[in-house]
Amino acid sequence: MLLSLFLQIFLSIFGRLRKFSTARWLGPSLWLAYLSADWVATFSLGILARSEADSRNRNLIPVFWAPILLVHLGGPGTITAYSVDRVNKLFLSRLLQLVTQVGVACYVLFRLWSKNAITSVVIPILILGIIKYGERIWVLMRSHEDHNGSQQPGSKVSCIPSADFFINNNRIPEVRFLHDAYLLFQALQTLLKNFDLVTFDQNFTYDLVSVKNAEEAFQLIEVELGFKYDRLYYKATMISRLRIILRSITFLSSIFALVSFSTKSNGVYSRNDRIISYVLLIGVVFLESHSIIVHLLSDWGMIWLSKSKIAYAIVSRINYLSSLVSFRMKSKRWSTSMGQHNLISAQSNKPVNKILKKYFPGKWNVDSREKVDKELKELIFKRVLNKRSSYNPSTDDFIALENLLEERGLEVLRSKHCIGRFGWSVAGVEFIHSLLTWHIATHVCYFDDIRKNTFDKTRNCVMSSRSLSNYMLYLLVNCPTMLAIEPSETRHADTRIHLRRLLFRNTREDVKRNIPLDALSFHEAEVNAFLKKLLESPSTMLKEIKEQDEGEMSALLDGCMLVLSLQSLETQNGWANDKKWEMISEVWVDMLMYAASHCRWKEHVHALSQGGELLTHVCLLMAHLGLSKQCRPKVSEQLAARAKRLDDIVEPEV
Repeated sequence: MLLSLFLQIFLSIFGRLRKFSTARWLGPSLWLAYLSADWVATFSLGILARSEADSRNRNLIPVFWAPILLVHLGGPGTITAYSVDRVNKLFLSRLLQLVTQVGVACYVLFRLWSKNAITSVVIPILILGIIKYGERIWVLMRSHEDHNGSQQPGSKVSCIPSADFFINNNRIPEVRFLHDAYLLFQALQTLLKNFDLVTFDQNFTYDLVSVKNAEEAFQLIEVELGFKYDRLYYKATMISRLRIILRSITFLSSIFALVSFSTKSNGVYSRNDRIISYVLLIGVVFLESHSIIVHLLSDWGMIWLSKSKIAYAIVSRINYLSSLVSFRMKSKRWSTSMGQHNLISAQSNKPVNKILKKYFPGKWNVDSREKVDKELKELIFKRVLNKRSSYNPSTDDFIALENLLEERGLEVLRSKHCIGRFGWSVAGVEFIHSLLTWHIATHVCYFDDIRKNTFDKTRNCVMSSRSLSNYMLYLLVNCPTMLAIEPSETRHADTRIHLRRLLFRNTREDVKRNIPLDALSFHEAEVNAFLKKLLESPSTMLKEIKEQDEGEMSALLDGCMLVLSLQSLETQNGWANDKKWEMISEVWVDMLMYAASHCRWKEHVHALSQGGELLTHVCLLMAHLGLSKQCRPKVSEQLAARAKRLDDIVEPEV
């Protein structure tokens, strides 16, 4: 019983952390607690079912322990499902379990009932347990509907309710900002169902986001994705009259049961059972109080306070709403960081134990995490708006939009008059090969510039280039499904083995050849010596790199050739160092946008439960600004061609 209560408290407190935490211990801990909580409660219910009642025995088990376990089976409000992939199956199984476990609880009540049973404790806790478990099933059913869609494809109805426009005219800026995010969330719901946005919704979201600055635009998307996370994993959503009634019943029932037990339990149960019962009842009161507080202080609670006339009048009169919403807006809704993994620097890391990787799966290839700072947001927002300015949905057709979304740096190189020199690295090659090529080039450029001490490494474009380069490789290694990578894709592994083979040849000739390359780690000085040799003797090293290529899909040679060409911009073409890094940073933003627009919504939703990904935020930013295949333009060359063919057929008959 106490273990079941502990698991419920653990899930209530730590369940909400996975919304914005990327700690390695959190995922496995929550997974173990989530699976154990139901098993422990069900097992305890089974033990109680075997107990016998005897009114003359002071050691009899309190009859209300059974409905308390039903409360535990209802689960905490901060984690109703561990994974969205299981939502489709969970709510049907939970419905069957509800009928079964309510029946078992009633059977236990019948078995343990005696003349000493405290009815004023049993009935409120039983009502509380049924409501809590029913609420859990309703949340899972709601998540199932959200995940699979309920409206018909091709619907031309706006997804944004007209009533919300009037509510959005709030005089308090913080409240209006929260309502803006909620309106965008309505559009997100349609996008996640893989339906197209109607023209009205496209224009509305564009007008709403395009006038914001970078920080405001990203914060809007942060709140919007927070709403989606809550819909999938929280019980806390929009507050309604029914929800207020149910929450009042559950809270008052827990208080009433505790007070009744404290006044009527003397002389009925043993001292140990009374202590355990007090702990269990106080735990129920704590869980209910925690759930109400979390709900009221959530974004949903803030919207309800501004919509409800009575609540709004009360908090506005005491000038509390603005401060409350401002406090809420400062809360974290995602990790605000991005994973970092560097192909070359990783050769200095100790290999991860195979047993550890097999039995404790996780993101072991994360070197560090970098904060998504204001400068990076401004760079991305500026680049997205720049790309959007080259496309007009009123005059351009869908093919023009598709071509725009397929760009991954070509237009940047064209604007810098470098397409003839570097175009081969972004066009005519697969995206993963292009990504690895620019990743290697970015790292070696940074290494060479530091070695020469010719630039300020803290400049925005330099730091942004390195962060995005390492982030994209982190996605390739740890989240390949977000980059739509096929299981047969081996370019990263081939490039890594190719690099290790060269490092082994240049630094470890004295080591026995039969040692697997994956089992070796190289000192940072050895890796730097290899890069220095490449920059000082490029012709010799390029020939050696080509010789060591055993017909694999390695991008190492292309990356080394690209870095030499990039560095020659300063020595041969007279480019300033700033201009070179500005071009590199813009290429990386284009690659990020390409990856964001090609990632499936299913992968974006899955990432929400792991602290969130920058890629998801960029994808939504693009969609709200019209850069998505689900934002179809008015003009269609296919429809125009069809109309012309029809005219050609109809006119001769006339």
